[in-house]
Order: sequence, then structure tokens, then C-alpha cells
Amino acid sequence: MEGEGEVLYRTVQWDESLLHSTGQTPAGPLFSIECPQGSVCQLHLPHCEILSGEGLDSLSVAHVTGDSVEVLPPLRVTDTHVVVNITDLSLWGLVRMFLPFLSIKGQVLPFLQSFGHPQSVLNVIVLPSNVPLNEVKQQQTGNTYIPVCSDCTLSRGENYSLSCDLKKIQDIYPKAKRVQIYWGYGPNYHPTFQVFLNPDTEHVELRLLERGVDGDEVWAGRVLLPGAVLVGGDQAENSQSDSAEKQLHSVRKDFVDRVSKSVVDDLLDGLLQQKVINKHEMETVKVIPERAEKAREVIDMVLRKGAVSCLIMKTLLVELDPFLCTTLGFS
Repeated sequence: MEGEGEVLYRTVQWDESLLHSTGQTPAGPLFSIECPQGSVCQLHLPHCEILSGEGLDSLSVAHVTGDSVEVLPPLRVTDTHVVVNITDLSLWGLVRMFLPFLSIKGQVLPFLQSFGHPQSVLNVIVLPSNVPLNEVKQQQTGNTYIPVCSDCTLSRGENYSLSCDLKKIQDIYPKAKRVQIYWGYGPNYHPTFQVFLNPDTEHVELRLLERGVDGDEVWAGRVLLPGAVLVGGDQAENSQSDSAEKQLHSVRKDFVDRVSKSVVDDLLDGLLQQKVINKHEMETVKVIPERAEKAREVIDMVLRKGAVSCLIMKTLLVELDPFLCTTLGFS
């Protein structure tokens, strides 16, 4: 920026008909950017390219104005972003020439959908890594996003299947053993797979396989189901929550001594997402510079909020740092 200013941006839908004459396809979201002060002179647009792949050389920047589009070469490409100098704003996004065998960075996003009876569905959405998570969350209103290590590699033209321990689920949809993933950038982000869970399921081990059920594993994750463990009734909920509260009390000192700063920060984000803490509480703790003091404040704050909050913190911690949880004596 050439000075101070307020920047407002949002994503909008691509009109791909404008790109037909250029031979380009979308390679990222289309951003509508505003700055009343006019001080923005450079943009850093997130990409999903693999650094060793040929996709980096195929990237360009599209400037959309009304019914016209201008395709510009990037100033430079970093590990995560494409940099371009600009003189005005409006609509900007990444495009690329079509490459039939391109591989990109992807993300696997699980959302838990609970109903008013003992039935829960895990909606698994597979997308390019530069689709903003908040955009997907907005379309999953009422469903619970479950943080996992989401990174994977996706290949254009390949088929994928989702594998799971069949003892813990009722079914996986679609029924087809191979599903081709569409690399879309909105406006809708529908589930790629739906996993229908047994009522008493506390977690599921998922595997995303390339080229069908006998193919290569491109992602694996252990998805904890904080909502699913509560569907067995009030007695089961109280038992789970009370146990988690006792465990957090017993490991408080070891947690403070051992947990890393990055895990504490991720834990705060998860607690905010689950509405255990509010934004003011999160921001107050995040600015604490000393790691142990920050960890102490987090666990004490959750303990003060009661048993259910402790269960949510334990569930998040098991996913964020399973090795620490093994050391602490719970998983």
C-alpha cells in the first residue's frame, strides 16, 4: 500500500464465459476489492500450486471490469501467493491455461451435521487449498466444522474414493467407488462425500484414495465427533463431560509445561469456533507473549466454564496434538 487505508474484499462468482476467448480457466477465487483511500498498489492472491509442478508457470492474473477481462502476467510467484502490481481495483483473480494432468494442493474439510434423532452425518468437502475456509463455513450454517490436518494433493482427471472403518458407520455416499472431484471456486460448495455415522461413534478414521478403493492414499485423518458422542442421552453427555473435566484438572501442570505455542493458538481458534469462548477472551489470551502463561490462562479459563467446555477442549486437543495427548494420558 502507498499509505494508510481501509481495504474491504469479498469473493464473487466467476463469469467463465468472459474467459473463453482468453483460453484461461479460474485458478482461484474472484475477489471484489475496495479501498476508499485508493492506496492499494499491489495484490498478493493465494494460489494452490505445487512448487515442483508445472502449474506455477501457467498462472496469470485476471482483471475483470464489467463485461471485459484483461489477463496480466504476475510480478512474481511465492510459495503461497501470486504478486501483481495494480493501478485500480474492482475484480481480480487467478487464472491458468488448461493443463490436463495438473496436480494442486487440496484440502479436506469435515462438517458434522446432527439431526433431532440419533443420526449424524459427516459432510466431507474436498476443494483446492485456496478456497477460503470461511466461505465454506458460511454455506454449512448449523453444521460443526471439525479441524483436521486437511492438506492433500489432488490430480486433475483422477477419480477418488473415501474409505472408513465400516464398523463405525452406516454408509458412505455417493455409492460409486470412484468419484471425480470438480475443482470449483463457488458459488456453491456441496459435500463431496457423506458419511452416515452410527449413534455411538466418537471418532472415525478416514482415508482419501486416488484411483478408487485400491488406489494410493492422498490423505488420512482422524475425525473426532464432539456432537456425535452426545447423542446417547443426558447420562452419556454428563459422563463424557465429567470425565473430561477431571482429566483436564489432573493434567493441568503437564499441559502448561509441554504444550507448544502454535497448538495453544490453534486451540483458541477452535474454542472460539465451538463458542466456548468469545472473541474478546480469545484476543485477550492471544496477546500474552509467554507460552506457559498463555497455556495456563487457556486451561484455567476452560475449567472455569464447566464440564461441557472441558469435553470440547479435550476433543480439540486430541486432534491438534495427539502425541501430547498420549503423553498426558488421554486420547
